[in-house]
Amino acid sequence: MYKYDAIIIGGGISGLSAAVELSALGSKVLLLEQHQHCGGRTHSFFDTATGSTVDNGQHLMMGCYHATRRFLRLIGTDDLALLQPALRIDFLHPSQNANHLLCARFPAPLHLLGGLLGFTAIPFKDRLKMLMVAKELINTSPEKELELDRLTVEEWLTKLGQSEISRKYLWDVITIGALNNCPQDVSALMLFRVLCAAFLGNRKNASLLVPHVGLSELFVDPAVQFIKAHGSEVRTGIGVESMIFEGTYVQSIRTSEGKELQAKSFISAIPWYSFEEILSVSHQNSKPGDDKKNVISDCHLKADFKSSSIISIHLWLDREVTDLDFAALLETRIQWLFNKSKLLNERKEITAARQYLSLVISGAEEFINLNKKQLVEIAMEDLRRVLPQARGAKVIHSLAIKEKRATFIPSPGLEALRPNARTKFENLFLAGDWTATGYPATIEGAVISGRRAAELIG
Repeated sequence: MYKYDAIIIGGGISGLSAAVELSALGSKVLLLEQHQHCGGRTHSFFDTATGSTVDNGQHLMMGCYHATRRFLRLIGTDDLALLQPALRIDFLHPSQNANHLLCARFPAPLHLLGGLLGFTAIPFKDRLKMLMVAKELINTSPEKELELDRLTVEEWLTKLGQSEISRKYLWDVITIGALNNCPQDVSALMLFRVLCAAFLGNRKNASLLVPHVGLSELFVDPAVQFIKAHGSEVRTGIGVESMIFEGTYVQSIRTSEGKELQAKSFISAIPWYSFEEILSVSHQNSKPGDDKKNVISDCHLKADFKSSSIISIHLWLDREVTDLDFAALLETRIQWLFNKSKLLNERKEITAARQYLSLVISGAEEFINLNKKQLVEIAMEDLRRVLPQARGAKVIHSLAIKEKRATFIPSPGLEALRPNARTKFENLFLAGDWTATGYPATIEGAVISGRRAAELIG
């Protein structure tokens, strides 16, 4: 008789998703997280200098994130992230007036057509050509998806006759925001699926889902409370060093504390590079005849998965420089601006600070080795270019957070190599946004993966 029905390795969103699902079904779960907090790349912390809640990274979510919204309802925080009535994204440009993409409240896909035709940052003749992309979304097939996965986003958009300005001012913004990489490096299939999810079906699928609390308050702390309230356990500060196999089963795991823990089933909800390290140690300690090599070869980890980085620059300024909730920036190094003072309704700011902004650079390899001072200078230079009110502003306090392994790069051809939740071992399952979720590295993909792994056990 096992003490635990399942042991989950990793307390990020995928691990929390799996643990919540299993706990809700009455399973006894032990979730292990090597850091002192859960959430992985999706958490927040308290900045003592300002009294502000700071997210370790900014996540764009949409109405089409149905698994995420269900997860929030399950843990009781769905009212803490508000869905736009209709998609609206403001765009800031150094030499143009502010523009916005607004999808009118028409039934899908008419809302997309209206939004594209009304996006005046792009010349009208180029807006008409953008409808070719909208037309492409209507029909799909396995054969079409295979073809798209052979193409980069750049190749696909060129094939559809998209002008340089429409790519730069819209499609590249969506690609980098959704896939965390440049259009010349990522699979057209991934962008195609994101666009289909957002713009087909209910028109609110395209609306942005905007958190009004920190990520830990939205996702992490309530999930941990839910798991514990349903009789399961969450332990932080404990990593897993190896697995002990017996035939086609995982018999137990060995923790960083030197303990050996057993369960009926196991879920690995950690990044591919961490999973590979555990398998490597497990293989070194294995007995002849054990079948670890099949797990490694089937996952194609080392050869096929590459990481991409995100940098978040947090600025507390001595004056208010914008009243927008958030905006995409064009012709700048900074790609997104989030008005955290407004979104979080900040009250505990240091005396001299009037506004708290979070600025994002995705696919940030070019900037990842810069120090905090250099990153803040870049952020302020770009802000002053797009916001006249920022030209006299002074930085009262700042933070720069680098996630060097923020996401995997969804390169052409990678989709066929992403592993399913099942492994060669009958009681070992995989979760994580890098597994075969059908999505790029997103919160939605992480939630889906955890739920799928839980369903295979439950």
